[in-house]
Amino acid sequence: MADSIVNYKSLGIRIQQRRQLLGLTQSEAAEKLNLSTSFFSRVERGEKVASLETIIKIANVFELSLDYLFQDSMRKSIPDDLQIELSQIFIDKSLKQTERLIAWLKMLSENIGRIS
Repeated sequence: MADSIVNYKSLGIRIQQRRQLLGLTQSEAAEKLNLSTSFFSRVERGEKVASLETIIKIANVFELSLDYLFQDSMRKSIPDDLQIELSQIFIDKSLKQTERLIAWLKMLSENIGRIS
């Protein structure tokens, strides 16, 4: 995994943080995902590589975006501190709330010249 372009340690930390925010134990999360607790625990620690299908399942069950999960593995155009701040805004929001926030951000983005 040392030569991997995916930062599995960061991916696991994000999964763990969201699981804890949702108030789930590793066993409960593994059960929801139809995974063994041992495998899920190793994914959270960045020791085991989950399939893309499993990562998508985790993202769906935990209501996380794939770009959020893989952000340390992707080229960045936004500085780390701003990415973290932006992620914190969305992390505890429902899907409906996230959609509303994105709609507001799009509207602001389209009108930023008029606002300044």
